Amino acid sequence: MTHSSVRVVMLAVFIVGGAGRPLVAQTTAVVNAVDDDGVLPADAFSPAFLGMYRKIMRIDRDITRYAQVYGVDPQLARAVCMFESGGNENLTSGAGARGYFQVIPSTFRLMGVPTNIEAGIKYLSQLIAQFGREDYAVAAYNGGPGRVAREQPMPLESLQYVLGVGYYRSVLKQHEPEVRRYAATLAVVQTNKGDTWEDLSKRLHVDAIDLRLFNPFINEARLRSASRLIAYPTGRLDDMFETGADGRIAYRTRIGDNYINLAFAFDVDVDRLREANELWRLQLLPANTMLTIPGADDDVQSAERRPEKPAVEAASLVSVPQPKAARQPSVHTVRRGDTLSELAERYGTTASAIRSLNRMGRRTSIRIGERLRIPAR
Repeated sequence: MTHSSVRVVMLAVFIVGGAGRPLVAQTTAVVNAVDDDGVLPADAFSPAFLGMYRKIMRIDRDITRYAQVYGVDPQLARAVCMFESGGNENLTSGAGARGYFQVIPSTFRLMGVPTNIEAGIKYLSQLIAQFGREDYAVAAYNGGPGRVAREQPMPLESLQYVLGVGYYRSVLKQHEPEVRRYAATLAVVQTNKGDTWEDLSKRLHVDAIDLRLFNPFINEARLRSASRLIAYPTGRLDDMFETGADGRIAYRTRIGDNYINLAFAFDVDVDRLREANELWRLQLLPANTMLTIPGADDDVQSAERRPEKPAVEAASLVSVPQPKAARQPSVHTVRRGDTLSELAERYGTTASAIRSLNRMGRRTSIRIGERLRIPAR
């Protein structure tokens, strides 16, 4: 594949949304929702994008300085940092990439600089100089310069990476003053090792799902394994998703949203999210698109089809002896603000008993609209 054909493929994907829909047409509704001064409101922007930007504001002086030293567009550097780590310093990928810019240790040593930030920006500058284009450099940053130099087809993951970084860069080019203003209203806190989203929800008085929406890249395992930086809103928060009477959750996409981040936030499988909304593996998310969040919807339907189990079976599931006359388990529909520990206290049981009865495994997050069977007292 020649450089020109790679460019054509990238351009075609950039302007097309899911199922072949044009990207520009679907963003009109959000773009029109401006105030009298032509400024977009805070809820026009993805909570994940604002949360990531708030975290990199802490290192923005270094990003700006090294971008100037190495001749890299600072907005491109911020976009790479946000897409690589979400502004989380102490992340390590399965391939061993580390830090804000997810630099491989061998590359870090090759750069000969003291910090991850400088190493990432210096490496990016070398790739831009090598290929003469930012988009090719971004592809090489993710997929390796050898593949780009040999003009080999890029894997879908690398193409999605180029699209994602390019989209973040475009958002910053168009809206960075607004993004910075709204991100600055978020507070940040360092977690304690072993914290769960429920712990943070209680401490910060913010729903666990909302916290996850503002903090992509941090799943349950990563949250508990080490101290993490969490961005969170301190004021009144408008509803960021809708729950129907049947328990189905719908999320309206915002500027800067990424479907992979949304899948992690709502604790659903990425493939299921794509299938439920006819998304392509390789695409951007147009703003103002309503997505159905699978999982909560499926749980409700399966719970309605599943017959009630007798009290004896419930007792065997939770390993708690109960008399034969014990009451049937209760069914609780999760509402905003509910946590497993609070539900356990309310119903006179334990969080582990609720997880066991609902076959949740080690999962501690619950979804609004989800129907949980609660062990009888």
